[in-house]
Amino acid sequence: MSHAAKVALVALLLAAAAPAAALTTGPGPSSAPAGPLLPASAKGAAAGGATWVGRPPAGGARRIVTLAPSMTDYLVALGAADRIVGVTRVDHAPEVASRPRVGGFLDPSPEAVLGLKPDLVLWVTDGGALAAVRRLAELSAGSFSILAVPVVTVADVPATAKLVGEAIGDPAGGAALAERLQAALDRLHLHAAGRSRQRVLFVVGRDPLVVAGPGSFPDELLRLAGCDNAVGGSRPWPVYPLELAVAANPDLVIDAAFDEPAGSISRLSAIPAVRRGVVARLPRDDLLRAGPRMIEALGDLEQALAGAPRR
Repeated sequence: MSHAAKVALVALLLAAAAPAAALTTGPGPSSAPAGPLLPASAKGAAAGGATWVGRPPAGGARRIVTLAPSMTDYLVALGAADRIVGVTRVDHAPEVASRPRVGGFLDPSPEAVLGLKPDLVLWVTDGGALAAVRRLAELSAGSFSILAVPVVTVADVPATAKLVGEAIGDPAGGAALAERLQAALDRLHLHAAGRSRQRVLFVVGRDPLVVAGPGSFPDELLRLAGCDNAVGGSRPWPVYPLELAVAANPDLVIDAAFDEPAGSISRLSAIPAVRRGVVARLPRDDLLRAGPRMIEALGDLEQALAGAPRR
């Protein structure tokens, strides 16, 4: 995996499973008392963990900078792509191909954001960008708002749709999108009742071997689908020794290493499932994006699970 691909992968994984962080606060979803800082919290959006820095734009935001690809996806799904004036360099949505870049997911430039004169910045909370977002809040001097949304669990994905809809003055659209997302999750869970349990190894990188471990977003989706994660331990995205993957002997390997050629899965042929050809390569990275693209991605996951032979 190239250095650029590794950087993009790290950004994508963090965007899909970002912890909540301390921020300057203003009125909004957070119920914590106002002050210069909020204590770090693990509460996700569904549990009321979202925070406004500054006041929400009156009547809905018109000029928006997104600091995570998933936030761009929400705006696109809500028909508000034309309001986006800036995105990060890891955002490849065709609807924003010509938009200015404001840095990376982990290192956005406060000055670049400020120069675009937004009235709203959407951020998926992550400790790696916290210093930059704090600086951005200082520079804003109240001229725009920041909505900081912690996406910790699958339940936070529909909840975020509602928050974004409200932030842009389209609460009905946000609620409708949330319903579609929840319906997709409910279908996945419903279909799990008629499927025998499988032990799945979810691969996001092959060189080195990086997998979805306990606490990761795919881990929760696998459990929702009635599967067991073949990866043990406590790290959500571990670099995994091949010998442990061999010993785990999964029923199915899901290949989500999108930056690597499909054929290079052969380097993992020591894993019995790979040797037997029981590998499902996902057609897109949407299962790693905690946002609206998850609707189609859950269909990809179901197809992968349904097509895997049983031992």
